[in-house]
Amino acid sequence: MKKALLFFVLLLGPLLSKSQVQIRPLPLKGYEQRIIDFINDMKVVDTHEHLMSPTRLKQRTALDFMVLLHHYSADDIISSGLPAKLFAKLRKDSLTVKQKWDILKPYWESSKNTAYNRAALLAADKLFGISDINELTVELLSEKIKKAYQTDWISHVVNDKCKIEYLIQDSDDRSFGTKGFRYVVRFDSFIFINSKQQITSLGKRQNIDIANLDDLIKALGSAFNDAKQKGFVAIKSGLAYNRILNYENTSRGSSAKVFEDLMSSPDGTTFTFEDVKPLQDFMMHRVLDLARDNKLPVMIHTGLHTGNGNIIENSKPTHLVNLIMEYPTVKFVLMHGSYPYGAELTTIAKYFPNAYIDMCWLYVISPSYSERFLHEWIETVPASKIMGFGGDYLNIENAYSHLLMGKQVVARVLIDKVKDCYLSESEAKNIARMILHDNAVELFNLSQ
Repeated sequence: MKKALLFFVLLLGPLLSKSQVQIRPLPLKGYEQRIIDFINDMKVVDTHEHLMSPTRLKQRTALDFMVLLHHYSADDIISSGLPAKLFAKLRKDSLTVKQKWDILKPYWESSKNTAYNRAALLAADKLFGISDINELTVELLSEKIKKAYQTDWISHVVNDKCKIEYLIQDSDDRSFGTKGFRYVVRFDSFIFINSKQQITSLGKRQNIDIANLDDLIKALGSAFNDAKQKGFVAIKSGLAYNRILNYENTSRGSSAKVFEDLMSSPDGTTFTFEDVKPLQDFMMHRVLDLARDNKLPVMIHTGLHTGNGNIIENSKPTHLVNLIMEYPTVKFVLMHGSYPYGAELTTIAKYFPNAYIDMCWLYVISPSYSERFLHEWIETVPASKIMGFGGDYLNIENAYSHLLMGKQVVARVLIDKVKDCYLSESEAKNIARMILHDNAVELFNLSQ
């Protein structure tokens, strides 16, 4: 009798646990493919790229197979043991394709498991018909890449392959124009100040003699107005690479004292972060004043740093809570899923109406992290506050493969939610449209 009861409980267990979160009726047959087709067919908004023009890309690479490896893949290949200086040599023309591969091969073999490198493999396959990157394919792959860049390749991939309606570019290079491209601007140079020379340089750029703190604020305003004439949709800050994201609301007096100390210091003097933090924090608040007054979103790098070494704790999203609270009308876009601080990001985006999640870069950091937290974010955060894709690449090929990976993750999550009867099929499709397109159009006012 006890065995029969145990069997009955085990049999009903999954059904009982499922019924605890079953909100919608069972879906109609074929919903999985319908959701996949819907996501694959839709236009998307790419919230973050650093795309290089063909001219600039040629300056960085030889337009061979290394185009697919020169950005994030480089981090993992170097992490596997290849010296950074030698990797830089592989990007250039001085070696043949075969010589490059012979040097790269052992490090590629030891790191090709990572999502960064899987994105390169996917790009080679889906864009150039090369199913693997190895000694038998690198020369043909290189030929195909060179041939592609003799055409209007970037526009072809952006418009025809990716179906990107709007792409937000984080770069000073405006050569892509404004048809579908939008731009962000950074004022980090007005914040991350630790020497007199930096202040002098800022003044020269704005044609302002910066003699006091008010002059520095005036120069910031001038730079803002110059950028506004060119057009931009958001302010971007990447200072998590340089310092902790905690910005206190320091007084004008303490900030002015730091400014005076900097300007009276001997040429070539660099102040410690502790010494200049009051001024840096003060200037971040002035940038946020401009964002507030001009109704502009502020995109802030949180979480993982690119490259091979940094202080990850500096980029925790919880460091920004005081700013989010002090500037309730400024929309803060916390980038990269705050990897590895997804739970903290969940809480912030759930608590604060002006905090948004941006999943740019995230799928190639970790598809499983992206899937796990997208499940959680759909359960905890208003769907209108999630941006579901940004390639965050220097080259369009890997941005394309990143989008393919992102669509797979989004589809799997939404299919699971429909399967579990948490969402209906129509609700799942609506969320897909929101996070991959509509939310970004509204938040960044892209249709204007």
